[in-house]
Amino acid sequence: MPITQPRAGLPRDTATSRVAAGQMAVHDLRARTSIVAVEGNLQLDFRDHSLAWLGDSVPVTSVTLPEGDCYVMPQRGVVSISAAHAQSAVFAVQPSRVENERHGFVSQAVRSLTGLVKTRMRRAT
Repeated sequence: MPITQPRAGLPRDTATSRVAAGQMAVHDLRARTSIVAVEGNLQLDFRDHSLAWLGDSVPVTSVTLPEGDCYVMPQRGVVSISAAHAQSAVFAVQPSRVENERHGFVSQAVRSLTGLVKTRMRRAT
């Protein structure tokens, strides 16, 4: 099983995982999610999600991701991530910025509304 942990210097919602040689991590990712090869080269395998109903008759797309490079998922889908060579690899999965900005906006709105309610409650008493 891959080891997942937060990594210093990466955004808060980004976690890194390590896959050993011969090991595979499977993730169901949304469109525009970034996969970054932090240490070692990665092998990414996925199928076109819109054709998933066709099963195994859809060809697998394979991408080799060199260390330090980033791949942005063009569509939602299940991705298998493995080390491209005989040694282990570390990768990071980061949700798309649109999702991050939306989450930040909602969090800020909740904090503002909470502050407004507290202020009104204090004035009412």
